[in-house]
Amino acid sequence: MTIKTSLIFGSTGFIGSKTVDFLSIFNEPLILINRKEKSGLAEQVNQIVMENLDLSNLDLPNIDHVYICLGTKLRAWELIFMSKEKKDLFIKTDFDLIINAAKKAKASGAKTISLVSAVGVKEGSLNTYMDIKGKVENEIIKLEFESTNFFRPGHLQGKASSEKWDTAVADFFSKIMDVFLVGPFTKFKSIEGDSVAKAMVNETINSKPGINIFYFKEMIQSLIRATPSE
Repeated sequence: MTIKTSLIFGSTGFIGSKTVDFLSIFNEPLILINRKEKSGLAEQVNQIVMENLDLSNLDLPNIDHVYICLGTKLRAWELIFMSKEKKDLFIKTDFDLIINAAKKAKASGAKTISLVSAVGVKEGSLNTYMDIKGKVENEIIKLEFESTNFFRPGHLQGKASSEKWDTAVADFFSKIMDVFLVGPFTKFKSIEGDSVAKAMVNETINSKPGINIFYFKEMIQSLIRATPSE
């Protein structure tokens, strides 16, 4: 079996941390690029801490897969409207930094890229969040990785905390709305963060060629395929 090296940008975030947990099971080399140090890592994990995430002088060994789990922390209402200050920060992180990370990975030999995106993304959308996310996907496609995987979840369940009442409210109403989201609207269903991370790992390891988009249904199917039959 060929040893594969994976690179993760944003491993301290909600999805990124779960992705690290699932990848660590395979005991293959794993490189993390973080703003702050992450503790409790497995022996095969190499961590690079960069507070400003300036990737221009970053030297990496040859890698096979890259997972990009970067993203600006937003409150629920900021998905609809952002102040100019938050919009500038969002573009800096969710566009500039992500594209630079993808380019760095490609230059380091990555054949497969997997990105956490969102359902409904579209370049040119009047919604800033959807517009920027759509632009990012289109720019990554231009980089022509052998396998490009976009994971487009709906509302992510499991992020709620005592400090984020709006996320708890969104969790509650999403579960109610999920009952009515059938047929072509299934893609908008909420999904657990664990499910997204595990589907990312499954599909990246398999690395289907071309551009692959995973919505709720595709991610759940990925989990079913990865579950051993009794």
